[in-house]
Order: sequence, then structure tokens, then C-alpha cells
Amino acid sequence: MDTTTSILASGLRARAESLDIVANNLANTGTPAFKSELERYALYGSEEATTANGGPEFTGLAPDLRKSWINFSQGLLEPTARPLDVALEGNAYFVTESPDGNLLTRNGSFQIGTDGQLRTREGFKVKLTLPDGQPIPPTFRFDPARNLDIDRQGVLRQDNVALARIDLMEPSERDLLTKSGNSYFALSETNKLKRAAGVEVHQGWLEKSNIDPTTGSIQMVKISRQFEMLQKALQLHGEMGKRSTEEVGRV
Repeated sequence: MDTTTSILASGLRARAESLDIVANNLANTGTPAFKSELERYALYGSEEATTANGGPEFTGLAPDLRKSWINFSQGLLEPTARPLDVALEGNAYFVTESPDGNLLTRNGSFQIGTDGQLRTREGFKVKLTLPDGQPIPPTFRFDPARNLDIDRQGVLRQDNVALARIDLMEPSERDLLTKSGNSYFALSETNKLKRAAGVEVHQGWLEKSNIDPTTGSIQMVKISRQFEMLQKALQLHGEMGKRSTEEVGRV
């Protein structure tokens, strides 16, 4: 494959990957606390191409999507009037217990399970402490028949009795979080949790996704046009190469 074809093909691949990212963002516009993704590129040149073209001075490098970048900016808060919907204002996360280990989320659409535990819609247990910060005893249960009140500090009460507190945490390195599903984040072994400060808890509210549908739609159209232009350029380059080969054959 010649250099021009390689670069054009790499551009097509990069645009296709960008389309996948934008499409996923738009599909999750209605997902509470969803964080949008942006592409992050590096320039790539194979060892063979670099050596064949004079070493490190070779500049015919192709775009390579190394990873997507998560936009952690907070979404708008939306009232739901549902007592078990909880939104966070500030840099903090709910910690949930999944079968694959602890996962972080800002999606506070909760429910009381049949076991009396506060759980996410997926059934993951939400980590709590006692109001004084001490660990929750194994026998702790909420009464699903009684109203649950949650104050701005995340303290949970039933019949005006403080029973527990939501364990709000933040990672030591937020940029090292990786997505697990549409509203959960996984921690690496080196990324430690610490107690979050300066956070307000809002009962009866949910954080919306931080996606701007208008901007996303414009971006989708722009990338689609770029993809089409690269397709035409690749097709034209192939036709030119074919004609050159035919002309040489005639000579």
C-alpha cells in the first residue's frame, strides 16, 4: 500500500471511530449523569514506513485514535419529585458494589431493595456509613414502607431519625477513570478514593447528561462530510494509480 492510500485509509478509520463516539453520545442524551466522550488522537507511523522514508524526519504520519477523552463536566440538575432520586452538586461520586467490584456513578436513581438496602436501578448496593462515619453493620436495613428523607449532607432519615449517610467519594486521579456501561466508572488499582468535600446532595433531583444535542448533531454532520470527502479522495487516488499503470503498460 502506498503512503497516500495508507494516510487516506487511516483518516477514514479515524472518522469512522469518531462517528461511533458521537453516535453513542447522542444515544445517551437521556441517560442520567452520562458523561460525553471526545476523541483524542496521536500521529502514527509504522516502523517500516519511518525507516523506509529516511528515519525520524519522515512526516507522512497517519491519525491514530489512542483513546477517547471523558468530559467530566457536571450536567444540569433536573427536578423529578421522586424521593429516591438523588443528584450531586460538586466533585463527588456514589460508590456502588457490583459483581465486578466497586464502581463509581453520579446517577442517583435509587430504589429500596427487598432486602432493605439502598440500590441502583441495576441492583448494585450503594455504600453507606452510619451518620457519624462509622461502618454500617451487616444487619442494617431500611423500612421500605416508611418515607426516606435525605438532607443536603447526604444523611438518610426515617421518621426524623438519622439512620445512615451516603458515602460520597472522589478518586485521587479522575482522568484515570474508565467507563463501565453508560453511567458507571471503574477504578484502577493505583487510583484511590478519598472522602469528598464541599458537596451538596439534592433529594428529588437527577443530574442530566452533559451532552448538548445540537452541538452533537452538528458534529455528526461535519464528521460524515469529512468521511465522504476522504472516500472520494481514496477512490480518485485509486483511479489515478490505475490509469498510471495502464499508461506505463502501453509504453
